[in-house]
Amino acid sequence: MSNILRLREDVKKLPLKSGVYKMYNDRGEIIYVGKAKILRNRVKSYFDNSPKNLKTHLMAESVDHFEYIVTPSEQDAFSLENNLIKENQPKYNILLKDDKAFPYIKIDRSERYPYPVIVRRVKNDGALYFGPYVTGINVGTIMEIIKTVFNVRTCAHNFNKNPYLKRACVLGEIGVCTAPCINKISEEDYNKVIDDVIDFLNGKTQNVKNILKEKMNYFADSSNFEEAIKYRDELRTLERSEQKVITSLTKNSSFDFFVVYTEDEFQCITHGSVRNGKMVAERSEMVSFISGDEDILNNYIAQYYNINVIPNEIIINSVDTESISNYLSEMFGKKIQVLYPRIGVKKTIIDMAVANSKEFILKNRDYEVRQEMLTTGALNELQKVLKLDKSIYRIEGFDISNIQGTNNVSSMVVFEGGKPAKKEYRKFKIKSFEGANDFEAMKETLYRRFTDKSNSFKNLPDLILIDGGLGQLHFAHSVIEELGLSLPIISLAKKEEEIYTIFSSDPILLSRSSYALRLLQRVRDESHRFAIGFHRSLREKGISFSLEKIDGVGKKRAGDITAKFASSEELMNASLKEIEAVPNISKVTAKKSL
Repeated sequence: MSNILRLREDVKKLPLKSGVYKMYNDRGEIIYVGKAKILRNRVKSYFDNSPKNLKTHLMAESVDHFEYIVTPSEQDAFSLENNLIKENQPKYNILLKDDKAFPYIKIDRSERYPYPVIVRRVKNDGALYFGPYVTGINVGTIMEIIKTVFNVRTCAHNFNKNPYLKRACVLGEIGVCTAPCINKISEEDYNKVIDDVIDFLNGKTQNVKNILKEKMNYFADSSNFEEAIKYRDELRTLERSEQKVITSLTKNSSFDFFVVYTEDEFQCITHGSVRNGKMVAERSEMVSFISGDEDILNNYIAQYYNINVIPNEIIINSVDTESISNYLSEMFGKKIQVLYPRIGVKKTIIDMAVANSKEFILKNRDYEVRQEMLTTGALNELQKVLKLDKSIYRIEGFDISNIQGTNNVSSMVVFEGGKPAKKEYRKFKIKSFEGANDFEAMKETLYRRFTDKSNSFKNLPDLILIDGGLGQLHFAHSVIEELGLSLPIISLAKKEEEIYTIFSSDPILLSRSSYALRLLQRVRDESHRFAIGFHRSLREKGISFSLEKIDGVGKKRAGDITAKFASSEELMNASLKEIEAVPNISKVTAKKSL
Protein backbone atom coordinates (compact mmCIF):
# COMPACT_ATOMS: atom_id res chain seq x y z
CA MET A 1 0.00 0.00 0.00
CA SER A 2 1.42 3.40 -0.97
CA ASN A 3 2.02 6.02 1.69
CA ILE A 4 -0.87 8.24 0.51
CA LEU A 5 -3.31 5.29 0.49
CA ARG A 6 -2.21 4.34 4.01
CA LEU A 7 -2.70 7.92 5.22
CA ARG A 8 -6.17 8.04 3.66
CA GLU A 9 -7.09 4.97 5.68
CA ASP A 10 -5.69 6.57 8.85
CA VAL A 11 -7.77 9.70 8.22
CA LYS A 12 -10.98 7.66 8.43
CA LYS A 13 -10.21 6.99 12.11
CA LEU A 14 -10.13 10.68 13.01
CA PRO A 15 -13.02 12.07 15.10
CA LEU A 16 -15.56 14.61 13.85
CA LYS A 17 -14.46 17.07 16.53
CA SER A 18 -12.35 20.21 16.82
CA GLY A 19 -8.68 19.84 17.60
CA VAL A 20 -5.06 20.14 16.55
CA TYR A 21 -3.11 17.83 14.25
CA LYS A 22 0.65 17.35 13.87
CA MET A 23 2.22 16.12 10.64
CA TYR A 24 5.49 14.13 10.92
CA ASN A 25 8.06 13.13 8.31
CA ASP A 26 9.75 9.72 8.27
CA ARG A 27 12.46 10.98 10.68
CA GLY A 28 9.92 11.83 13.35
CA GLU A 29 10.20 15.59 12.85
CA ILE A 30 7.09 17.75 13.09
CA ILE A 31 6.79 19.50 9.73
CA TYR A 32 3.34 21.08 10.09
CA VAL A 33 0.83 21.90 12.82
CA GLY A 34 -2.76 22.89 12.11
CA LYS A 35 -6.12 23.25 13.78
CA ALA A 36 -9.55 22.26 12.53
CA LYS A 37 -13.20 22.66 13.41
CA ILE A 38 -13.63 19.05 12.25
CA LEU A 39 -10.38 17.08 12.35
CA ARG A 40 -11.34 14.33 9.90
CA ASN A 41 -12.51 16.71 7.18
CA ARG A 42 -9.52 19.00 7.45
CA VAL A 43 -6.80 16.33 7.45
CA LYS A 44 -8.55 14.42 4.67
CA SER A 45 -8.15 17.42 2.33
CA TYR A 46 -4.35 17.00 2.30
CA PHE A 47 -4.43 13.48 0.88
CA ASP A 48 -7.43 13.52 -1.47
CA ASN A 49 -7.36 14.50 -5.15
CA SER A 50 -8.57 18.07 -4.64
CA PRO A 51 -6.48 20.90 -6.20
CA LYS A 52 -3.62 22.13 -4.00
CA ASN A 53 -0.93 24.75 -4.29
CA LEU A 54 2.67 23.58 -4.64
CA LYS A 55 3.63 24.16 -1.00
CA THR A 56 0.66 22.06 0.18
CA HIS A 57 1.52 19.33 -2.32
CA LEU A 58 5.13 19.14 -1.11
CA MET A 59 4.08 19.12 2.54
CA ALA A 60 1.54 16.32 1.98
CA GLU A 61 4.12 14.22 0.13
CA SER A 62 6.54 14.60 3.06
CA VAL A 63 4.06 13.26 5.64
CA ASP A 64 4.84 9.83 7.07
CA HIS A 65 2.22 9.87 9.82
CA PHE A 66 0.16 12.28 11.88
CA GLU A 67 -1.13 12.68 15.42
CA TYR A 68 -4.07 14.66 16.74
CA ILE A 69 -5.33 16.20 19.97
CA VAL A 70 -9.04 16.79 20.52
CA THR A 71 -9.80 20.11 22.21
CA PRO A 72 -12.91 21.31 24.08
CA SER A 73 -13.33 24.31 21.79
CA GLU A 74 -11.93 26.10 18.75
CA GLN A 75 -10.35 28.68 21.05
CA ASP A 76 -8.44 25.93 22.86
CA ALA A 77 -7.40 24.51 19.48
CA PHE A 78 -6.08 27.89 18.34
CA SER A 79 -4.05 28.41 21.53
CA LEU A 80 -2.62 24.88 21.39
CA GLU A 81 -1.79 25.21 17.70
CA ASN A 82 0.18 28.42 18.19
CA ASN A 83 2.00 27.12 21.25
CA LEU A 84 3.06 24.03 19.28
CA ILE A 85 4.20 26.19 16.35
CA LYS A 86 6.21 28.41 18.69
CA GLU A 87 7.78 25.40 20.43
CA ASN A 88 8.58 23.25 17.36
CA GLN A 89 9.01 25.81 14.53
CA PRO A 90 7.70 23.37 11.86
CA LYS A 91 9.16 24.20 8.47
CA TYR A 92 5.81 24.47 6.67
CA ASN A 93 4.27 26.72 9.35
CA ILE A 94 6.85 29.46 9.48
CA LEU A 95 5.39 32.72 8.19
CA LEU A 96 7.92 35.01 9.83
CA LYS A 97 11.67 34.98 10.24
CA ASP A 98 13.72 36.98 12.74
CA ASP A 99 14.58 39.60 10.13
CA LYS A 100 10.90 40.61 9.98
CA ALA A 101 11.27 42.39 13.32
CA PHE A 102 11.10 46.17 13.13
CA PRO A 103 13.69 48.32 14.93
CA TYR A 104 12.74 49.80 18.31
CA ILE A 105 14.41 52.13 20.79
CA LYS A 106 14.67 50.56 24.23
CA ILE A 107 15.11 52.37 27.56
CA ASP A 108 15.45 50.29 30.72
CA ARG A 109 14.54 52.53 33.65
CA SER A 110 15.60 49.88 36.17
CA GLU A 111 19.24 50.65 35.32
CA ARG A 112 21.30 53.36 36.93
CA TYR A 113 21.59 56.16 34.38
CA PRO A 114 19.36 54.48 31.75
CA TYR A 115 20.19 55.06 28.10
CA PRO A 116 18.51 54.52 24.69
CA VAL A 117 19.60 51.60 22.52
CA ILE A 118 18.33 50.26 19.17
CA VAL A 119 17.00 46.70 19.34
CA ARG A 120 15.11 44.33 17.06
CA ARG A 121 14.23 41.71 19.62
CA VAL A 122 11.55 42.75 22.09
CA LYS A 123 11.70 41.05 25.49
CA ASN A 124 9.25 40.91 28.36
CA ASP A 125 11.81 42.52 30.69
CA GLY A 126 9.94 45.56 32.01
CA ALA A 127 11.87 47.99 29.81
CA LEU A 128 10.20 50.67 27.68
CA TYR A 129 10.14 50.07 23.91
CA PHE A 130 9.41 52.85 21.41
CA GLY A 131 8.58 52.24 17.78
CA PRO A 132 8.50 50.43 15.52
CA TYR A 133 10.50 52.65 13.15
CA VAL A 134 9.97 51.77 9.50
CA THR A 135 8.09 54.04 7.12
CA GLY A 136 10.34 56.94 6.10
CA ILE A 137 11.81 57.28 9.59
CA ASN A 138 15.42 56.20 10.09
CA VAL A 139 15.88 54.95 13.64
CA GLY A 140 19.58 55.85 13.47
CA THR A 141 18.64 59.47 12.79
CA ILE A 142 16.28 59.46 15.77
CA MET A 143 19.17 58.25 17.95
CA GLU A 144 21.39 61.04 16.59
CA ILE A 145 18.70 63.59 17.46
CA ILE A 146 18.53 62.22 21.02
CA LYS A 147 22.32 62.52 21.37
CA THR A 148 22.32 66.02 19.86
CA VAL A 149 19.49 67.47 21.93
CA PHE A 150 19.60 65.59 25.22
CA ASN A 151 23.28 64.56 25.58
CA VAL A 152 22.36 61.30 27.31
CA ARG A 153 24.87 58.50 27.39
CA THR A 154 24.75 55.89 24.63
CA CYS A 155 27.47 53.61 25.98
CA ALA A 156 26.86 50.35 27.85
CA HIS A 157 28.94 51.19 30.93
CA ASN A 158 27.84 49.04 33.87
CA PHE A 159 27.40 51.32 36.88
CA ASN A 160 26.73 48.42 39.23
CA LYS A 161 30.10 46.77 38.57
CA ASN A 162 32.15 49.95 38.23
CA PRO A 163 30.23 53.00 39.52
CA TYR A 164 32.45 55.82 38.26
CA LEU A 165 35.50 56.25 36.05
CA LYS A 166 38.45 58.56 36.52
CA ARG A 167 38.11 60.04 33.08
CA ALA A 168 35.22 60.49 30.65
CA CYS A 169 35.28 59.25 27.08
CA VAL A 170 35.76 61.64 24.13
CA LEU A 171 32.00 62.34 23.93
CA GLY A 172 31.99 63.41 27.57
CA GLU A 173 35.08 65.56 27.16
CA ILE A 174 33.64 67.48 24.20
CA GLY A 175 30.26 67.97 25.91
CA VAL A 176 28.18 65.69 23.67
CA CYS A 177 27.41 63.45 26.68
CA THR A 178 26.45 64.54 30.21
CA ALA A 179 29.15 62.08 31.41
CA PRO A 180 27.40 60.31 34.28
CA CYS A 181 30.39 57.92 34.25
CA ILE A 182 32.48 60.57 36.07
CA ASN A 183 29.56 61.75 38.26
CA LYS A 184 29.26 64.97 36.27
CA ILE A 185 25.46 64.87 36.65
CA SER A 186 23.37 63.57 39.54
CA GLU A 187 21.09 60.56 39.06
CA GLU A 188 18.06 62.76 39.84
CA ASP A 189 18.93 65.35 37.18
CA TYR A 190 19.90 62.66 34.67
CA ASN A 191 16.56 60.92 35.12
CA LYS A 192 14.77 64.21 34.44
CA VAL A 193 16.59 64.31 31.10
CA ILE A 194 15.48 60.72 30.42
CA ASP A 195 11.89 61.84 31.19
CA ASP A 196 12.28 64.42 28.40
CA VAL A 197 13.67 61.75 26.04
CA ILE A 198 10.64 59.55 26.76
CA ASP A 199 8.28 62.47 26.10
CA PHE A 200 10.05 63.05 22.80
CA LEU A 201 9.77 59.39 21.82
CA ASN A 202 6.08 59.52 22.76
CA GLY A 203 5.49 62.27 20.20
CA LYS A 204 6.19 65.56 22.00
CA THR A 205 8.57 66.92 19.37
CA GLN A 206 8.07 70.71 19.28
CA ASN A 207 10.87 71.60 21.76
CA VAL A 208 13.26 69.29 19.93
CA LYS A 209 12.39 70.86 16.58
CA ASN A 210 13.07 74.33 18.01
CA ILE A 211 16.51 73.26 19.28
CA LEU A 212 17.41 71.68 15.92
CA LYS A 213 16.35 74.85 14.08
CA GLU A 214 18.52 76.99 16.38
CA LYS A 215 21.56 74.76 15.81
CA MET A 216 20.97 74.65 12.04
CA ASN A 217 20.72 78.46 11.82
CA TYR A 218 23.76 78.94 14.06
CA PHE A 219 26.02 76.75 11.93
CA ALA A 220 24.61 78.21 8.69
CA ASP A 221 25.37 81.75 9.93
CA SER A 222 28.89 80.55 10.86
CA SER A 223 29.34 79.15 7.30
CA ASN A 224 29.74 75.65 8.75
CA PHE A 225 27.42 74.23 6.13
CA GLU A 226 28.31 70.58 6.77
CA GLU A 227 26.99 70.78 10.34
CA ALA A 228 24.02 72.90 9.22
CA ILE A 229 23.03 70.23 6.67
CA LYS A 230 23.25 67.55 9.36
CA TYR A 231 20.71 69.40 11.55
CA ARG A 232 18.55 70.19 8.54
CA ASP A 233 18.32 66.47 7.71
CA GLU A 234 17.46 65.59 11.31
CA LEU A 235 14.76 68.26 11.28
CA ARG A 236 13.31 66.85 8.05
CA THR A 237 13.13 63.40 9.62
CA LEU A 238 10.99 64.80 12.42
CA GLU A 239 8.82 66.75 10.00
CA ARG A 240 8.24 63.61 7.94
CA SER A 241 7.01 61.89 11.08
CA GLU A 242 4.65 64.82 11.73
CA GLN A 243 3.22 64.49 8.21
CA LYS A 244 2.06 60.98 9.05
CA VAL A 245 -0.42 62.26 11.63
CA ILE A 246 -3.89 60.83 11.04
CA THR A 247 -5.99 63.90 11.72
CA SER A 248 -9.19 62.03 12.59
CA LEU A 249 -7.47 60.16 15.44
CA THR A 250 -6.79 61.47 18.92
CA LYS A 251 -3.15 62.15 19.83
CA ASN A 252 -3.04 59.17 22.19
CA SER A 253 -4.48 56.65 19.66
CA SER A 254 -2.11 53.67 19.44
CA PHE A 255 -2.91 50.38 17.71
CA ASP A 256 -1.64 47.92 15.10
CA PHE A 257 -3.54 46.82 12.01
CA PHE A 258 -3.37 43.65 9.89
CA VAL A 259 -5.18 42.70 6.71
CA VAL A 260 -4.97 39.64 4.49
CA TYR A 261 -5.88 39.78 0.81
CA THR A 262 -6.03 36.84 -1.62
CA GLU A 263 -6.08 36.99 -5.40
CA ASP A 264 -5.82 33.78 -7.41
CA GLU A 265 -2.94 31.78 -5.89
CA PHE A 266 -1.36 34.88 -4.31
CA GLN A 267 -1.81 35.99 -0.73
CA CYS A 268 -0.58 39.24 0.77
CA ILE A 269 -0.57 40.53 4.34
CA THR A 270 -0.26 44.24 5.02
CA HIS A 271 0.39 45.33 8.57
CA GLY A 272 1.33 48.54 10.28
CA SER A 273 1.39 50.56 13.47
CA VAL A 274 -0.22 53.77 14.64
CA ARG A 275 1.40 55.37 17.67
CA ASN A 276 0.03 58.51 19.32
CA GLY A 277 -2.08 59.28 16.29
CA LYS A 278 0.82 58.86 13.81
CA MET A 279 1.39 56.14 11.23
CA VAL A 280 4.88 54.91 12.16
CA ALA A 281 5.08 51.67 10.16
CA GLU A 282 3.47 49.88 7.26
CA ARG A 283 4.66 46.87 5.28
CA SER A 284 3.15 44.55 2.69
CA GLU A 285 4.52 41.08 2.00
CA MET A 286 3.54 37.96 0.14
CA VAL A 287 2.97 34.91 2.33
CA SER A 288 3.32 31.30 1.31
CA PHE A 289 0.45 29.33 2.76
CA ILE A 290 -0.94 25.82 3.08
CA SER A 291 -4.17 25.42 1.06
CA GLY A 292 -7.27 25.71 3.19
CA ASP A 293 -5.49 27.25 6.16
CA GLU A 294 -8.41 28.77 8.03
CA ASP A 295 -6.34 31.07 10.22
CA ILE A 296 -3.54 32.46 8.07
CA LEU A 297 -4.03 35.99 9.43
CA ASN A 298 -4.41 34.97 13.07
CA ASN A 299 -1.37 32.68 12.87
CA TYR A 300 0.65 35.47 11.30
CA ILE A 301 -0.35 37.86 14.10
CA ALA A 302 0.51 35.29 16.78
CA GLN A 303 3.99 34.79 15.30
CA TYR A 304 4.50 38.52 14.76
CA TYR A 305 4.15 39.29 18.46
CA ASN A 306 6.80 36.77 19.40
CA ILE A 307 9.32 39.41 18.27
CA ASN A 308 7.48 42.76 18.31
CA VAL A 309 5.86 45.05 20.89
CA ILE A 310 2.15 44.49 21.28
CA PRO A 311 -0.27 47.41 21.80
CA ASN A 312 -3.52 47.13 23.72
CA GLU A 313 -5.57 47.29 20.51
CA ILE A 314 -5.32 45.57 17.12
CA ILE A 315 -7.67 45.99 14.16
CA ILE A 316 -8.03 43.37 11.40
CA ASN A 317 -10.15 42.69 8.30
CA SER A 318 -11.66 39.50 9.71
CA VAL A 319 -14.74 38.91 11.82
CA ASP A 320 -12.90 36.11 13.69
CA THR A 321 -11.48 38.31 16.43
CA GLU A 322 -12.29 36.34 19.57
CA SER A 323 -9.76 33.52 19.24
CA ILE A 324 -6.75 35.73 18.52
CA SER A 325 -7.83 38.25 21.19
CA ASN A 326 -8.10 35.56 23.86
CA TYR A 327 -4.83 33.96 22.80
CA LEU A 328 -2.86 37.23 22.94
CA SER A 329 -4.47 38.29 26.22
CA GLU A 330 -3.46 34.98 27.80
CA MET A 331 0.02 35.14 26.25
CA PHE A 332 0.81 38.64 27.54
CA GLY A 333 -1.20 38.59 30.75
CA LYS A 334 -3.26 41.65 29.91
CA LYS A 335 -6.39 42.46 27.93
CA ILE A 336 -5.62 42.76 24.20
CA GLN A 337 -8.56 44.02 22.17
CA VAL A 338 -8.82 42.73 18.59
CA LEU A 339 -11.50 44.51 16.55
CA TYR A 340 -13.07 44.33 13.10
CA PRO A 341 -14.02 47.98 12.43
CA ARG A 342 -17.14 48.51 10.30
CA ILE A 343 -17.29 52.35 10.25
CA GLY A 344 -15.11 55.34 10.95
CA VAL A 345 -11.43 56.19 10.49
CA LYS A 346 -10.23 52.72 11.55
CA LYS A 347 -12.40 51.16 8.86
CA THR A 348 -10.79 53.60 6.40
CA ILE A 349 -7.31 52.47 7.53
CA ILE A 350 -8.29 48.81 6.98
CA ASP A 351 -9.70 49.62 3.53
CA MET A 352 -6.49 51.46 2.59
CA ALA A 353 -4.39 48.50 3.77
CA VAL A 354 -6.50 46.12 1.63
CA ALA A 355 -6.00 48.42 -1.37
CA ASN A 356 -2.25 48.45 -0.68
CA SER A 357 -2.23 44.63 -0.52
CA LYS A 358 -4.01 44.42 -3.86
CA GLU A 359 -1.53 46.87 -5.41
CA PHE A 360 1.40 44.94 -3.92
CA ILE A 361 0.22 41.68 -5.52
CA LEU A 362 -0.24 43.45 -8.87
CA LYS A 363 3.33 44.81 -8.77
CA ASN A 364 5.02 41.67 -7.43
CA ARG A 365 3.15 38.70 -8.90
CA ASP A 366 5.65 38.15 -11.75
CA TYR A 367 8.54 38.26 -9.31
CA GLU A 368 6.74 35.89 -6.93
CA VAL A 369 6.06 33.41 -9.74
CA ARG A 370 9.74 33.46 -10.67
CA GLN A 371 10.82 33.02 -7.04
CA GLU A 372 8.37 30.14 -6.66
CA MET A 373 9.88 28.41 -9.70
CA LEU A 374 13.44 29.02 -8.47
CA THR A 375 12.68 27.57 -5.04
CA THR A 376 9.63 25.36 -4.47
CA GLY A 377 9.23 24.66 -8.18
CA ALA A 378 12.91 23.71 -8.49
CA LEU A 379 12.62 21.35 -5.51
CA ASN A 380 9.57 19.71 -7.02
CA GLU A 381 11.34 19.29 -10.39
CA LEU A 382 14.44 17.92 -8.66
CA GLN A 383 12.41 15.30 -6.81
CA LYS A 384 10.97 14.09 -10.12
CA VAL A 385 14.34 14.12 -11.91
CA LEU A 386 15.97 12.07 -9.13
CA LYS A 387 12.88 9.84 -8.78
CA LEU A 388 12.75 10.29 -5.01
CA ASP A 389 9.78 9.04 -3.00
CA LYS A 390 9.94 11.96 -0.57
CA SER A 391 9.84 15.65 -1.35
CA ILE A 392 13.00 17.71 -0.86
CA TYR A 393 13.15 20.61 1.58
CA ARG A 394 16.67 20.67 3.06
CA ILE A 395 19.74 20.33 0.84
CA GLU A 396 23.26 20.23 2.31
CA GLY A 397 26.19 21.01 0.00
CA PHE A 398 29.81 20.07 0.83
CA ASP A 399 33.10 21.30 -0.64
CA ILE A 400 36.84 20.97 0.11
CA SER A 401 39.43 23.73 -0.22
CA ASN A 402 43.26 23.68 -0.03
CA ILE A 403 46.26 24.89 -1.97
CA GLN A 404 49.07 22.35 -2.35
CA GLY A 405 47.77 20.53 0.70
CA THR A 406 47.99 23.49 3.08
CA ASN A 407 45.20 24.75 5.33
CA ASN A 408 42.83 21.89 4.50
CA VAL A 409 39.28 23.07 5.15
CA SER A 410 35.77 22.09 4.15
CA SER A 411 32.37 23.71 4.13
CA MET A 412 28.76 22.71 4.61
CA VAL A 413 26.05 25.02 3.31
CA VAL A 414 22.34 24.50 3.79
CA PHE A 415 19.43 25.45 1.57
CA GLU A 416 15.91 25.13 3.00
CA GLY A 417 12.90 25.56 0.77
CA GLY A 418 15.26 26.47 -2.09
CA LYS A 419 16.86 29.39 -0.18
CA PRO A 420 20.15 29.70 1.75
CA ALA A 421 19.77 29.04 5.49
CA LYS A 422 22.99 30.81 6.49
CA LYS A 423 22.61 30.22 10.22
CA GLU A 424 22.94 26.51 9.43
CA TYR A 425 26.25 26.86 7.54
CA ARG A 426 29.27 25.12 9.08
CA LYS A 427 33.01 25.13 8.33
CA PHE A 428 35.59 22.54 9.33
CA LYS A 429 39.37 22.53 9.74
CA ILE A 430 40.61 19.12 8.60
CA LYS A 431 42.47 17.55 11.53
CA SER A 432 43.07 13.87 10.71
CA PHE A 433 45.91 14.31 8.20
CA GLU A 434 48.14 16.80 6.39
CA GLY A 435 48.66 17.16 2.66
CA ALA A 436 46.29 17.12 -0.31
CA ASN A 437 43.66 14.36 -0.17
CA ASP A 438 40.17 15.56 -1.03
CA PHE A 439 38.66 12.11 -0.49
CA GLU A 440 39.92 11.80 3.10
CA ALA A 441 38.97 15.42 3.76
CA MET A 442 35.42 14.66 2.61
CA LYS A 443 35.34 11.55 4.80
CA GLU A 444 36.34 13.49 7.91
CA THR A 445 33.82 16.24 7.09
CA LEU A 446 30.90 13.82 6.68
CA TYR A 447 31.86 11.89 9.83
CA ARG A 448 32.03 15.05 11.90
CA ARG A 449 28.78 16.39 10.50
CA PHE A 450 26.72 13.19 10.93
CA THR A 451 28.13 12.00 14.26
CA ASP A 452 27.65 15.36 15.99
CA LYS A 453 24.44 15.11 18.04
CA SER A 454 24.31 18.76 19.11
CA ASN A 455 21.31 20.94 18.28
CA SER A 456 23.20 22.67 15.47
CA PHE A 457 23.26 19.37 13.55
CA LYS A 458 19.92 17.92 14.63
CA ASN A 459 18.15 18.33 11.25
CA LEU A 460 19.12 15.75 8.64
CA PRO A 461 19.14 16.69 4.94
CA ASP A 462 16.64 15.45 2.38
CA LEU A 463 19.47 15.56 -0.18
CA ILE A 464 23.29 15.75 -0.01
CA LEU A 465 25.19 17.47 -2.84
CA ILE A 466 28.90 16.77 -3.41
CA ASP A 467 31.04 18.83 -5.77
CA GLY A 468 32.67 16.46 -8.26
CA GLY A 469 32.15 13.46 -10.48
CA LEU A 470 31.27 9.80 -10.08
CA GLY A 471 34.39 8.91 -8.06
CA GLN A 472 33.78 11.57 -5.43
CA LEU A 473 30.12 10.59 -5.26
CA HIS A 474 30.67 6.87 -4.65
CA PHE A 475 33.33 7.57 -2.04
CA ALA A 476 31.03 9.98 -0.16
CA HIS A 477 28.16 7.49 -0.44
CA SER A 478 30.31 4.75 1.11
CA VAL A 479 30.99 7.06 4.05
CA ILE A 480 27.26 7.70 4.51
CA GLU A 481 26.66 3.93 4.48
CA GLU A 482 29.46 3.38 7.04
CA LEU A 483 27.60 5.80 9.28
CA GLY A 484 24.47 3.63 8.99
CA LEU A 485 22.48 6.37 7.25
CA SER A 486 20.19 6.16 4.26
CA LEU A 487 20.22 9.63 2.71
CA PRO A 488 19.88 10.59 -0.97
CA ILE A 489 23.25 11.82 -2.27
CA ILE A 490 24.27 13.21 -5.67
CA SER A 491 27.21 15.08 -7.18
CA LEU A 492 27.45 17.89 -9.71
CA ALA A 493 30.46 17.98 -12.05
CA LYS A 494 31.46 21.51 -13.06
CA LYS A 495 32.56 21.13 -16.68
CA GLU A 496 29.34 19.91 -18.25
CA GLU A 497 27.14 20.40 -15.16
CA GLU A 498 26.46 16.66 -15.07
CA ILE A 499 24.37 15.24 -12.22
CA TYR A 500 25.61 11.87 -10.99
CA THR A 501 23.63 9.44 -8.86
CA ILE A 502 24.71 6.19 -7.20
CA PHE A 503 22.32 4.18 -9.38
CA SER A 504 24.00 4.70 -12.74
CA SER A 505 27.38 5.56 -14.25
CA ASP A 506 25.57 7.68 -16.82
CA PRO A 507 25.02 11.26 -15.71
CA ILE A 508 21.74 13.17 -15.85
CA LEU A 509 22.00 16.12 -18.20
CA LEU A 510 19.41 18.84 -17.69
CA SER A 511 18.77 21.89 -19.81
CA ARG A 512 20.80 24.90 -18.67
CA SER A 513 17.47 26.68 -18.18
CA SER A 514 16.21 23.95 -15.82
CA TYR A 515 15.19 25.37 -12.44
CA ALA A 516 16.36 22.15 -10.73
CA LEU A 517 19.84 22.48 -12.25
CA ARG A 518 20.03 26.14 -11.37
CA LEU A 519 19.19 25.33 -7.75
CA LEU A 520 21.95 22.69 -7.61
CA GLN A 521 24.38 25.20 -9.14
CA ARG A 522 23.48 27.75 -6.47
CA VAL A 523 24.12 25.20 -3.71
CA ARG A 524 27.40 24.03 -5.31
CA ASP A 525 28.68 27.57 -5.93
CA GLU A 526 27.71 28.70 -2.43
CA SER A 527 29.54 25.77 -0.79
CA HIS A 528 32.60 26.56 -2.93
CA ARG A 529 32.46 30.26 -2.03
CA PHE A 530 32.09 29.49 1.67
CA ALA A 531 35.01 27.02 1.66
CA ILE A 532 37.27 29.38 -0.31
CA GLY A 533 36.45 32.24 2.06
CA PHE A 534 37.33 30.15 5.10
CA HIS A 535 40.55 28.94 3.47
CA ARG A 536 41.56 32.47 2.53
CA SER A 537 40.98 33.77 6.06
CA LEU A 538 43.23 31.04 7.48
CA ARG A 539 45.95 31.83 4.94
CA GLU A 540 45.80 35.54 5.78
CA LYS A 541 46.11 34.74 9.49
CA GLY A 542 49.06 32.50 8.72
CA ILE A 543 50.77 35.18 6.63
CA SER A 544 50.18 37.79 9.34
CA PHE A 545 51.57 35.43 11.99
CA SER A 546 54.67 34.75 9.81
CA LEU A 547 55.24 38.47 9.29
CA GLU A 548 55.17 39.06 13.05
CA LYS A 549 58.25 36.83 13.37
CA ILE A 550 60.27 39.28 11.24
CA ASP A 551 62.47 41.65 13.21
CA GLY A 552 60.84 45.08 13.21
CA VAL A 553 57.34 43.81 12.29
CA GLY A 554 54.90 43.60 15.19
CA LYS A 555 51.22 42.77 15.23
CA LYS A 556 50.14 46.23 14.05
CA ARG A 557 52.59 46.42 11.15
CA ALA A 558 51.76 42.85 10.11
CA GLY A 559 48.10 43.86 10.07
CA ASP A 560 48.90 46.96 7.99
CA ILE A 561 50.78 44.85 5.43
CA THR A 562 48.11 42.14 5.07
CA ALA A 563 45.37 44.81 4.92
CA LYS A 564 47.15 46.47 1.99
CA PHE A 565 47.05 43.35 -0.20
CA ALA A 566 43.92 41.50 -1.30
CA SER A 567 45.45 38.04 -0.82
CA SER A 568 48.56 36.25 0.38
CA GLU A 569 49.46 35.57 -3.27
CA GLU A 570 49.35 39.29 -4.00
CA LEU A 571 51.63 39.95 -1.04
CA MET A 572 54.09 37.24 -2.08
CA ASN A 573 54.22 38.66 -5.61
CA ALA A 574 54.50 42.26 -4.47
CA SER A 575 57.57 44.34 -5.34
CA LEU A 576 59.78 46.09 -2.79
CA LYS A 577 58.33 49.44 -3.84
CA GLU A 578 54.75 48.21 -3.27
CA ILE A 579 55.55 46.97 0.25
CA GLU A 580 57.37 50.24 1.03
CA ALA A 581 54.13 52.06 0.16
CA VAL A 582 52.47 50.57 3.25
CA PRO A 583 52.31 53.26 6.00
CA ASN A 584 55.00 52.97 8.72
CA ILE A 585 57.01 50.35 6.77
CA SER A 586 60.63 51.31 6.21
CA LYS A 587 62.76 50.14 3.29
CA VAL A 588 64.72 47.80 5.59
CA THR A 589 61.53 46.22 6.97
CA ALA A 590 60.07 45.92 3.46
CA LYS A 591 63.14 43.98 2.32
CA LYS A 592 62.76 41.58 5.26
CA SER A 593 59.10 41.05 4.33
CA LEU A 594 59.91 39.85 0.80
